[in-house]
Amino acid sequence: MMFKPKKQALLAVFCMLTLIVSACGSKPDASAGQQAPAAASSNEILSKIAKTKTLTVGTDATFKPFEYKSGDQFEGFDIDLIRAVAKELGADKVKFVDTEFKGLIPGLQAKKFDLIVSAMYITDERKKTIDFSDSYFPGGLSIMVKKDNDTIKGFDDLAGKKAAVQIGTKSVKFVEESHKNIGLVQVEKNTEMFLELETGKVDAVITGFPAAKAYAKEKGTVKVLPQTLTEEYYGYGVRKDNPEFVKAVNDAVKKVKDSGKYNEIVKKWF
Repeated sequence: MMFKPKKQALLAVFCMLTLIVSACGSKPDASAGQQAPAAASSNEILSKIAKTKTLTVGTDATFKPFEYKSGDQFEGFDIDLIRAVAKELGADKVKFVDTEFKGLIPGLQAKKFDLIVSAMYITDERKKTIDFSDSYFPGGLSIMVKKDNDTIKGFDDLAGKKAAVQIGTKSVKFVEESHKNIGLVQVEKNTEMFLELETGKVDAVITGFPAAKAYAKEKGTVKVLPQTLTEEYYGYGVRKDNPEFVKAVNDAVKKVKDSGKYNEIVKKWF
C-alpha cells in the first residue's frame, strides 16, 4: 500500500518526535549525575578502610583531656573513643595526624586524613565547608581566670580586659561578635592559651568547658566560672558529599554507646 506524500511527511515527523523523546528519556538525569561523585567518594573512604584496616584522623593533640600527647603516644577522651569507633568501622588501627587546629579543615579537604577528631564544635559556619557526624559529646564555651581573681564573675566583666583564645576555634568569633571591648589575644596552641593566663599576660581564657575544668583540676592555680557562655556540641568533621561515610560513623558511634564502652570512656576521662 502506497502513502500519499502528505501522509508520508506526517509519518516522518512522528518518527522523529518519537526518537527525540526516547533519547531524552535515556539521558542521565542531571541531578543524578551530580550525586554520583558523592557515592564514589564515600565508597572510596570505606573501601580504603576495608583494605588497609586503618582509619586516618586529624587531631590537634594539645587539648587535654580530649587529645594530647604523652611522649610519643596519643592520649585522651577523643583518642580512646575514636579507637573504639574505628573497630566498629572495621579498622584495627588508627593513624593520628597531629595538626594545628586552624589547619584541620584544610587538611581534611586536601585528603590528608579521613576524619577530624579534635573536640571540634559543630557550627553553621563550619558546615559551609565540611560535614559533621552526629554529636558525640556536649560542651560549651567557658571563662577561666586565676584562682584568686574575684573581679571577673561573668562575661560582662571582661570589658576592657584581655582574654586569650585559640586561633580557629568558636571562641574567636564569639568574642569578636560580642562588642564588649575585650582585648583578644589569639594563640596557636591550647597550651599557649593557658600559659598566657598563668603568666598574667591576659586576665582570662575563653575555651571549652570540659577541657577548662580538667586543666583547673590538674593545676589548682586557676578556676572556671560555673556559667557557660554557650551550649555547644562536639562532632567529627567529614569531607563534603560523603553521606555513606557519615552514616557509617554515626552507626559506629551508636554501637559503641549501646555496648557500654562509651560510658566507660566518659567515666575514665570526666
